[in-house]
Amino acid sequence: MDAVLCSRRYDYWLQGMRNTKDGRTLNTAMFDQLREAILTGKLLPGQRLKVSLMAQTHGVSLNVVREALNRLAGEQWVEIEPQHGFRVRALTAEDLIDLVRQRAIFEGIALRQSIARGDVEWQSKVVAAHHRLSRTPVGVESEPERVNPEWLARHEEFNIVMMEACGSPRLVQIVRQLAEASAMYHRALLPAVSAEGELESEHTALLDAILAGDADLAVRVLTTHLEQTRDLMLPMLAKTLAPTEIAAEPDHVRPPEEKRRRGRPPGSRKVQAAVAK
Repeated sequence: MDAVLCSRRYDYWLQGMRNTKDGRTLNTAMFDQLREAILTGKLLPGQRLKVSLMAQTHGVSLNVVREALNRLAGEQWVEIEPQHGFRVRALTAEDLIDLVRQRAIFEGIALRQSIARGDVEWQSKVVAAHHRLSRTPVGVESEPERVNPEWLARHEEFNIVMMEACGSPRLVQIVRQLAEASAMYHRALLPAVSAEGELESEHTALLDAILAGDADLAVRVLTTHLEQTRDLMLPMLAKTLAPTEIAAEPDHVRPPEEKRRRGRPPGSRKVQAAVAK
């Protein structure tokens, strides 16, 4: 009997460990999926995140969704509104200005240290990242007012590769977090610049300064690039309307009555009430 009892206790313990492991994996997967959706613009800045619909869509419990959203709030991807739930973090001029200021400071330090410490292998990686960036079109034909997402990914890659030889994993992590926060602004606001050659010229000037070992020039070019991008986005941010109430799921998972509400004439009382909110 003792052997049977011990065997059962072991089975219960093992099952509990499996459930704990599965729960942690599920929570992490949910966190990663939502974070990726924010970074890629599938979830828009200011968009309300409906926990029940998200749980239904992803086939997980409410607790899994809430834990993921709380983690995202802790990393400032999501905002918690008392008595209203969660929203994707809104874009503001004050945040953008502060973000660029901090990027200039930390990326300037990281770039200086990388140039001082970097070897030929690092320089080769920077050249390769620049080559991939320069061969990726800035705009896309279907959306002429938006930057190509692939170009943005290449741009972020080039930026991180420049900093990764600084010798400080913590500094690289700070740089990466600031760059990812900037990506929300870039994807939402940055138009496809017609003078594509100017962007290429800035990146080439930055690469030349790095290869020449001129840290002062490289930091000046980098700072100017960050500030010019900020100045391009600020007027667009000022024109952005208040975020619309949008569910965090695609149309095919919304209840039928919600779809019907969206199709009512603009003058209906219910639509007017929704807009007023």
